[in-house]
Amino acid sequence: MSDRKRVAIAVLHGLSSEKQFYSVEFKHRVTETYLGLNENFQEEDLVFQEIYWGDLVGGQIQTLFERINYRNDLTYLELRRILIDYLGITHAYRSGRRNALYLAIHDRIRNGLRKLATHKRVDAHSTPLVVIAHSLGGVFFSDYAWDLSEEKSLSGMTDDVVSPLERLETFAGFVTFGNPMAMLAAMNPEQFDRPVRVGGSALDEVTKANSRWYNFYDKDDIIACPLKKLNSAYEEAVSEDIEVNVGSVATSWNPACHNGYWEDKDFYKPVAEFLSQLRAEHVFW
Repeated sequence: MSDRKRVAIAVLHGLSSEKQFYSVEFKHRVTETYLGLNENFQEEDLVFQEIYWGDLVGGQIQTLFERINYRNDLTYLELRRILIDYLGITHAYRSGRRNALYLAIHDRIRNGLRKLATHKRVDAHSTPLVVIAHSLGGVFFSDYAWDLSEEKSLSGMTDDVVSPLERLETFAGFVTFGNPMAMLAAMNPEQFDRPVRVGGSALDEVTKANSRWYNFYDKDDIIACPLKKLNSAYEEAVSEDIEVNVGSVATSWNPACHNGYWEDKDFYKPVAEFLSQLRAEHVFW
């Protein structure tokens, strides 16, 4: 493998209505923007891995929506779909401790990280890992990271079990957008005192110093929330809450903008800029 520095990027959706390969266009937008930042950048610098879980529950959510709208007379259909999706998945995912859906989603995350760790352009011992997570995807990954830390402390996980990347020891960036964590924390404050931490122990000092958790939100997105003032732990863990204006002409001014981050330059441009900073050998953010 070349000595050229890469960034491993896991992309995680947050609505069950997403279809597989949902992140292809987003990947192209980020990569194109990234390449325009520096003539020395190459497409192969960024290694993407889509993590998909919508097939686990998408059918049930669609059936529920059809039963609710059996007269086909409801308005604000896109917004209703978002709310039904969010409420339905939240209930199913948090119904009991580590239920079947919880474990199945975490298994998808684990498999996605394993694919990144074994990619031919990734060094699982040193390549910085960035997780880009929409909506509930950020909650899922936060829970996964918490569970992983508990398993390591309880089982005495050794280096030969999984790679440093899979153990999140190369975790350098967390990009959340449309994230509802603050609302969940308000209902269960005792469960939200140990947030995800970036800047893994296997990173070099420059990359560790450049590691960030950026939380993007649109003020018209009623599901998204700023996170830094959630409590003192989040004040320290979250680098910055960044307000953006996303969506189309029809959605940028209302709650339906929750689906608009993926294709909006206000979001994917700063993501590309952040990735460029993680690749920098001697430049600090």
